[in-house]
Amino acid sequence: MKRVRSYFCLFLLLLFTPQGGWVHATDVTIIDSKHYSSVFGEMRNYRIFLPSGYFANQQKKYPVIYFLHGWSQRYFGNGPIEAVPFDKGNDNNGDNIANFVAVHEVIVVKSDGYNRDQDEEYYVRPYNIGKKSQVDRYRQFPIYYPELVNFIDASYNTIPDREHRAISGLSMGGFMSFWIGGKYPQLFSACGNFCGSVEFLVGPLDFPVEYHHINMYRNYGGMNVRLNYGNNDFIRAYHTDVNRVWTQVMDNYSFKIYNAAHSTCGLGEMFSYLLDTFKEPPQKPLTWSHADVYPEFTVWDYNVRTDRNVPGFTDLENVNVRGFRCAVREFLPDGELLPFVSVTVTTPPLYEKNRPYVINDFDTRTSKTDQKTILSDDKGRLKIPFDGGVHEIGINKRTDKPNISLRGYKIGDAAWATPGKDINLWVSLLNKGMKSGKQITARLTATRSTTSILNSETSFGSIGINEINEGHKPFTFHIQSDSVAIVQLRLTIRDEEKNEWSELFEIPVKQEVPEIRDFVIADGKVFTVAMTGNDSETILLGRGNGDGVANPGESIVILVKDNETYRRTNLSASDKYVNPFEINRRESDDWHDYDYVGASNKYSIPLIASDCPENHIIDFFAEYWLPDTPFHIIKQGKIKLEVRGTDNTPPVMDWIRLPGDNTISVKLYDGSKIKKVKAVFILRVKDKPEERFELELNDVGLNGDKSGSDNVFSAILPERKFGFYRVIIEAADSLANTLYEEAALQYVLH
Repeated sequence: MKRVRSYFCLFLLLLFTPQGGWVHATDVTIIDSKHYSSVFGEMRNYRIFLPSGYFANQQKKYPVIYFLHGWSQRYFGNGPIEAVPFDKGNDNNGDNIANFVAVHEVIVVKSDGYNRDQDEEYYVRPYNIGKKSQVDRYRQFPIYYPELVNFIDASYNTIPDREHRAISGLSMGGFMSFWIGGKYPQLFSACGNFCGSVEFLVGPLDFPVEYHHINMYRNYGGMNVRLNYGNNDFIRAYHTDVNRVWTQVMDNYSFKIYNAAHSTCGLGEMFSYLLDTFKEPPQKPLTWSHADVYPEFTVWDYNVRTDRNVPGFTDLENVNVRGFRCAVREFLPDGELLPFVSVTVTTPPLYEKNRPYVINDFDTRTSKTDQKTILSDDKGRLKIPFDGGVHEIGINKRTDKPNISLRGYKIGDAAWATPGKDINLWVSLLNKGMKSGKQITARLTATRSTTSILNSETSFGSIGINEINEGHKPFTFHIQSDSVAIVQLRLTIRDEEKNEWSELFEIPVKQEVPEIRDFVIADGKVFTVAMTGNDSETILLGRGNGDGVANPGESIVILVKDNETYRRTNLSASDKYVNPFEINRRESDDWHDYDYVGASNKYSIPLIASDCPENHIIDFFAEYWLPDTPFHIIKQGKIKLEVRGTDNTPPVMDWIRLPGDNTISVKLYDGSKIKKVKAVFILRVKDKPEERFELELNDVGLNGDKSGSDNVFSAILPERKFGFYRVIIEAADSLANTLYEEAALQYVLH
């Protein structure tokens, strides 16, 4: 049994439990203990701080703050590498957990982020968050956290509800506190972050994703959110990036900058903020949104199940009793859709039991409408299936009123929204209800004073069931501030019967920037480019003929020359000849070895449509990073790209998968329609002749193909002799450009 010493104690009383031991003091009790985790299949450690009087009155219940430590630390304090402590005594100049608990009626729980097996060398990196291309262990700490919460509530005198529960953390633990808090708004009413990293590779071991907090602001409905960081923190530039967005789109977010380095700066003040939340906790929002990295998850009692086995996010938006919007994307906010993923959303028991409900399902990707009747179960839940495209789901009784939602928007007469200009905004609405909406009008308002609405109202006429109408005239707004990265607007919709619908949405803002002229095109050519901040690499970039000219059908990387170094760019465009068939590809240049944050500089690989006209000019908004230790400087500019020539580029194979369900799937992309795809399987057994067979693949939703026209070509495999097969993919596009490529791996068939 391990003894833990309370620095407040006037006398010591040693107590024992089956799980661990502790020393009880008159003002605060610190316990180091452990519990068995079914999620991890092992014992997990934790430290708990109990307030004065905890043992004297066993009927009294306390709110709980959970805390996640940072790199090189453990639940008991520091590991083998010294870091600034914050538990007790004079730690953090007295601004520490024990001192706070000694004078406040709250329990604090420190979980252990240690992420190595017993027979492995000690490792200071906590949790299962990684850099570059992989996470390194199976343990999923967000999935573990509800189990820990349930154990603490069952074992200690807690107030066991979200209204009296918060989560916080330092550095990597700060990253985790924002991730776990946003994943479980039904568990926590407040979330605090001390100097947390803003981005890491996270999620399932076999298909992790880049999780960037800046894009996850919708996850925090019904929570108070706070960030503390120091003016000498080596991560502070990334915190500034987050603040530029979150302050514009979250009314429940605040931050404070301290005269400090990377530490638990303002710990007592942060914990007081969390306790104040418990006095007037935010309630569950009537309408909410949520994005998640896991193929299966539960949020606000909605259960979401997918069969996704590739990196991605399931993104739920505007969820309420009348329906929701859902998409599965490779990355947020605008990553490529994954329609081949099957999705099932099971609602909470919000509906009448064992009653039929009409589900209007509008598939934005295909513009197809599916109306089906689903029977609620004996608890009043609905189970609604669809695919990973963008689906607008309306939930209706047969006699229900209209159900009007925002279908989409487009900027008129401009490629993007820019400060200092009058911006015309065309809005389209969808009726996913059971009755036509008549005399529909809408009013646009801004949620921040940095944006003025010049033309705030428009009309849409009547909108029938499952129909879309665009406004008769555009809204007009004006952004005054040139430091705004995003604007949030509210659309309030009404019909003649005084029904009303309200929806928030955001529009990215691009600053007025100069044109960049010193750039080159990587279209299947080797370049030496900047990497990891202040390093370089020589790498093949783009797909094409390598002549440095943007041709139709090529996938290109635009390299800007800055400080005599080529730098890859993140690009935005609203041109119909860029990324046809909803293709949207990007890669990441990981900067962890430069600034130790875990963030990465994103760069785009736009695909030029095969039918792009000769000498067509594409306007790109380009962004890239420059190192300025310990900062990153974000450079921006406009690029005018002229397209010349013809499409001589064959289809490109993105990935091939044989998931063990008797199917083969191949993801391809091309500037034109891909007409024919064939897989050739070759089996070679020692001392025997080579055996081979061919299989035609399709993208029309048949014979093992889950979703048509999504550039994933599939087929059901016939029964074959057991063995390891080489696989060669042959594909041809509509211009007869042909791909012939062997997969890097061999696959087992039987």
